[in-house]
Amino acid sequence: MNNTGLRTCTQLDADQLEALHRLEEICNEHDQIILKLNWDSLRARTGDVANDYVYVVDGEIVGFLGIYQFCASEVEISGMVHPDYRRQGIFSQLVKEAQQECGRRQVEKLIFICARPSLSGKEYLESIGSKCSFSEYWMTLTGEHVKDADHHPAKIELRQAEMGDVALLTRLNMDGFDMNEEDAKGYVETAMLSQQDYIFIADCQQENGEWLPIGKIHVMWEEGSAFLFGFCIQPEHRGRGYGRWILRSIIERMKEQQPTAKIELEVAVENERALGLYTSCGFHVRNVNDYYVLELASEPAERSSDNCTVS
Repeated sequence: MNNTGLRTCTQLDADQLEALHRLEEICNEHDQIILKLNWDSLRARTGDVANDYVYVVDGEIVGFLGIYQFCASEVEISGMVHPDYRRQGIFSQLVKEAQQECGRRQVEKLIFICARPSLSGKEYLESIGSKCSFSEYWMTLTGEHVKDADHHPAKIELRQAEMGDVALLTRLNMDGFDMNEEDAKGYVETAMLSQQDYIFIADCQQENGEWLPIGKIHVMWEEGSAFLFGFCIQPEHRGRGYGRWILRSIIERMKEQQPTAKIELEVAVENERALGLYTSCGFHVRNVNDYYVLELASEPAERSSDNCTVS
């Protein structure tokens, strides 16, 4: 059997995951970056769909690309190549395979995650025609946060979402993230089926005594860490302190379950209001990721000189 070449994986085994950890450390150290590889997703692959691609040289993984699909129309992509094996076209081959797979799924666009300090990643992504669409701060909760979750700006309760809440959550995604209905519903259904994702809905009691859902937040649990995402408040209920109470309440819940857990989140760079909220709750910027969009109709260039660490 040839121990060199590209491999397509539907599920990574323990040895492959360990090899990717080693490769990640090498790339992070060499490029002085922090790769975003979505380890919770990598470990949760079901083996049904080809989402991971590795390039092996003499039995050693030297290149990797992962596909992360949260809705029907687009996927996120992260990857890396060992510094000693760059400029050999390895990442171009991985991208080509991923593009073909996404074409079969009728995905409209690929979104590459590129750590801002990775100049080689930026150079490669621009060379294949992708455009930087948006950027996000990767933030970590550090030190003590203000524990005022008991101070309600109004009568608010958090409850864990159930399958009967899919329509509600779909509407919240559409309003909060400007998503179309198909993508918003697919995003919710994917999260509801995940063993790691938990969705909490914030209900606010109205003057007439009725409870009205005003927002939601997702928590992705992994042993020793938690990632917050999909956090939104209905536009008409913003600016009243609800978001701060919800965020601090969910932090308290996580700390009660895993006191030493690392808690992280991402926020769009231009969202100054949310950035201020997270900073006031004890989060600090760990990294900045730029997201490059490649429309699937565009053909990626086959460059033998790619010198790439994407993410």
